[in-house]
Amino acid sequence: MLLSFRVANHGSLREPQELNLVPVYADERPALTVAAIFGANASGKSTVLDAMSFFTTAVRESQARWLPDAPIPRRPFLLDRKSRDEPSTYAVDVLLDGVRYVYGFGVTDAEVTEEWLYAYPKARRRVLFERTGMRLEYGASLTGNRVLIEGTMRPNSLYLSAAAQSGHPQLSALWQSMTSALVIDDRTRRNFALMGAMPAAFMDSIAPPGVALDGVLLGSADLGVQGVRRSATGTTPAPRKEPERAGKGPVGDDLLEAFNAAAVDSLEFIHRVGGEDFVLRAESESAGTRTWLHLVTAAVAALASGSPIWIDEIDVSLHPLLTTKLLRLFQDPELNPRGAQLIFTTHSASLLGTMLGEQVLRRDQVWFTEKDPETAVSTLYPLSDFKPRRGENFERRYLSGSYGAVPVLPDAALEEAIKAIWGTDGEGISA
Repeated sequence: MLLSFRVANHGSLREPQELNLVPVYADERPALTVAAIFGANASGKSTVLDAMSFFTTAVRESQARWLPDAPIPRRPFLLDRKSRDEPSTYAVDVLLDGVRYVYGFGVTDAEVTEEWLYAYPKARRRVLFERTGMRLEYGASLTGNRVLIEGTMRPNSLYLSAAAQSGHPQLSALWQSMTSALVIDDRTRRNFALMGAMPAAFMDSIAPPGVALDGVLLGSADLGVQGVRRSATGTTPAPRKEPERAGKGPVGDDLLEAFNAAAVDSLEFIHRVGGEDFVLRAESESAGTRTWLHLVTAAVAALASGSPIWIDEIDVSLHPLLTTKLLRLFQDPELNPRGAQLIFTTHSASLLGTMLGEQVLRRDQVWFTEKDPETAVSTLYPLSDFKPRRGENFERRYLSGSYGAVPVLPDAALEEAIKAIWGTDGEGISA
């Protein structure tokens, strides 16, 4: 499970920021399974997810896919002269098999400046390795052929990525844990638009005997759809062998690659009207139907494997009740026994209130981003900093500006500009 994520000098997150998922209030689990980030447009919400996307990409691909002399594709803060040349840093705390690990690195455009990995088996720190530039120091608890891995590492690649490529038994498990997150952003949604028959194929692969999981997931959303199936005109490629995992189902970029591999197919949606079945292609369905199918498929994949899923603007094309239903899949210990985590951004203030008489989000599951208008620097902070009382109307207080993170709109500026366009006589400006 992810305990925390820290980032500095990434996009508008110039100063060090931390998303801490350790519960503030009583909880049976060591980390929250749901966290929501609220804020105004361009306040830095999506930048938090983009930073996590870069972190997982660097760990997964820096050794295998980044070219030796290519620049590191980071996104430093660009609105001052100093930050462009300073390293960007990323770090996670994770809990794996009951042991806490802290892993992080710093990068410039040209090289990895530092990298570190620590373990805390009995709440005492053990160094596995520490890196400065191309120089590494190892702790006694790191076994295996360390020097051989070091020899394959490049200035622009991570030691952890090189270790996984070399099949290091101890570090490969950590690498897998730190690259299992799926980040759903605009790029991912474009892939989802092409994903073809993958939802049906995936749900078929994990469904219990005799259960049409696609029909259950779609029917539970009241979308008027009884099920989905692969188009008879398409061809489905042979499934790619997935790496061994704690649970079933692909996660992270493995899931996206599997989606793309099935893009030659299209989905057909089955509607039952007046006792008769009608089959419609995916392009005939609403954006809400397709969004729900994509998100709930990814959510079930995360639940099956116990992996994190990060969703930017979760409320796009979804009714608040459907969004709430998705959150509760992760909040329910019976439905989420492996501790999968959902971290998302949203503008939907209704999620701060109650749905069907129940609070949607706990006090320690809510975070905000706010951008300083003078420096254009974003800050990430939790609702718990305000010491909210149980049962407090978070939605009303948020919209009234009590927690910050809401847009400050100039009074009547837009309205006056529109009036000027039309002119004082109401006839409009002539061409």
